[in-house]
Amino acid sequence: MKQLSLVFSLLFFLSVNAQDSDLKPLVDQLKTEIQSEKDNAKKLFLLDSLTSVVRDKSSFPYDSIARTTIDLAIKLDSFNIAAYNTTNLINYHNNFLGKPKTGIAIFNTYFKALKNNISARNLAGLYIDSGDSYYFTKQVDSAMSHYDKAITYAEKANDNRVKGFAILYKGYAYSDEGKFALASQTLKQASEIFTQEKDTFNIIAAKNSLAILYSANGFIQEAQKERKETIKLATETKSYGQLISLYVNEANDLKKLGLETQRIENLHKAMVVCKKSNHFNYFNPILLNALTIAYAENDSLEKAKFYLKEVEKDQQNTEGIHKARYYKAIKKLAFAEKDYEKAKTLGIEHLNIVSTSNDIKGKRKAQKFLSEVYEKLNRPDEALSFYKASKKIEDSIQSVQKTKALTYYQTLYETAKRDKKIEEQNSEIALLDEQNKLKKQTLWFSILALIALFSIIVLWRSRRFSQKKAQLQKTFAQDLIRNVETERKRISSELHDSVGQSLLLIKNKVLLNDTQNQDTKIIDDTIDEVRHISQSLHPFQFEKLGLLASIKNTVENFQKNSDIFYSEVIEIEQLEISKDKEIFVFRMLQECLNNVEKHSKAKACNIMVENLNDSVLLQIKDNGIGFDVSENSQIIDSLGLKTLKERAQIIGAQLSIDSVKGKGTTIQIKVPKR
Repeated sequence: MKQLSLVFSLLFFLSVNAQDSDLKPLVDQLKTEIQSEKDNAKKLFLLDSLTSVVRDKSSFPYDSIARTTIDLAIKLDSFNIAAYNTTNLINYHNNFLGKPKTGIAIFNTYFKALKNNISARNLAGLYIDSGDSYYFTKQVDSAMSHYDKAITYAEKANDNRVKGFAILYKGYAYSDEGKFALASQTLKQASEIFTQEKDTFNIIAAKNSLAILYSANGFIQEAQKERKETIKLATETKSYGQLISLYVNEANDLKKLGLETQRIENLHKAMVVCKKSNHFNYFNPILLNALTIAYAENDSLEKAKFYLKEVEKDQQNTEGIHKARYYKAIKKLAFAEKDYEKAKTLGIEHLNIVSTSNDIKGKRKAQKFLSEVYEKLNRPDEALSFYKASKKIEDSIQSVQKTKALTYYQTLYETAKRDKKIEEQNSEIALLDEQNKLKKQTLWFSILALIALFSIIVLWRSRRFSQKKAQLQKTFAQDLIRNVETERKRISSELHDSVGQSLLLIKNKVLLNDTQNQDTKIIDDTIDEVRHISQSLHPFQFEKLGLLASIKNTVENFQKNSDIFYSEVIEIEQLEISKDKEIFVFRMLQECLNNVEKHSKAKACNIMVENLNDSVLLQIKDNGIGFDVSENSQIIDSLGLKTLKERAQIIGAQLSIDSVKGKGTTIQIKVPKR
């Protein structure tokens, strides 16, 4: 059933089919741009666009283009782009070329580089498609493991829809393996998820799969009832691709009931819908082969040959995923023409093809066909051998235990409304019981409420006390910084205006009175030292020149006395921030530059001041050794940066520190305007 049900999963991945000839000019244009593009990032964008255009188009080298895109994406650390294209490439080999072993090889080639660098959503997608690769190569345990991992990562990504896909695919696998109870349960679970997500497309897919499951186990009426509702939903939503599969499956059920005319009518309905579908190239060979078989089995040989010729017009219709259907059609036609030797040869080839897949029911039918062929060839021993082999598979997949389990789940499905009514009655009974218990519980609830209220009050008072204490500490720290700044300004003024002037008078007096020895170096050094101390305490030119000039002067002083190359980008003439905030901004700049000088081991540092709409941005950026902000909490809480934070809080500024090991540190201070 998985091959039939995968029609729905394929529709999720398929893009709208356009004629290859219409796409060629666009493909050629993209190739030319890719070849001439020197920037790898732009080249990756163009390659990704090209893969989207040529995806699933056999006339273009999609495989090599996709691999080139994946390799470049990994090289540029664009891992999610690489993962998306890897998933598509695996799906292409699984479902279009019929080469799942190549799908496994692709997964193994790229997964190691991708697994720790991509989103949980993309990981889930990789596990779903690689799970299909393992399933198609009959490695069922590995497939189930990958589907389970897909479910886990879909849950981590909080993506219910992808989780539904993984569960749906598990249901397909359980069905093909003959584990019908598990298949029914899993498909219902997927249907419930898609219903919650209001995903009509995949609700139809899950319900159709459930109908196929019922039909495979003899519940034809239940299957037709389920399918009738699904056809109505698909028709209303114009889901033509899904309608095709629904009509084909209905035709298969009608064949079981011996209603051959209605069977062929449904196949023609599917063909009509196929012409409206965006996926004509995929479905057309499926329907042509089905019509060839139907007419061959009903002795309409001319019509059967007509549809077979339509199949053989395109070689792609006879290879890859369509190969098994094609061989089934030509063997049926040979049998109808009573060319039993040819039918035998084609039948053996068809059996070999289906034996490499997990299509157990297809294998059983292929063996049964060979039994009928050998009977016509009057070779009873070979006929009996193939009959026994087909019967063994049939008995295996329709064991009493599994059939009973499926019947149980079917009963649950049919009685859903009745169960709901019973649940409502039980709810009413439970309500009466609850009312009787309510009186007893009221007292306990009252006691618990009082305890809870008391606890809340205690916690609230404790929290208020902690908040008040923290606020007092914050206010104290801010007042301390303000007072320190005021005292610095006073001392600086005293040094500059009093001590500095006195030293100048002493120097002049010495020069006037001592004409022979006029060495005043000690006095000059003392004056410079007093000026330096005064400048560091409070820059004397700050009040006159303002913040911008002081910043430029400070950068120049650092440049004169350091091996680090300091530069500034200040293209504004006036700051729109209040005067009382300027000294705090200046101190923050000094602290940042001191940190660059002491700790950064940088070669260069740039200071930028920029006017924003509602604030002024001051940025200090170096190319030093940097540090890991998350790992170095002690650095963040050091005295210098702690004071930096306090000053920022005083003036209502936003402070951000961005640092990466080996790539330097950037500090941004955003000060609100007046």
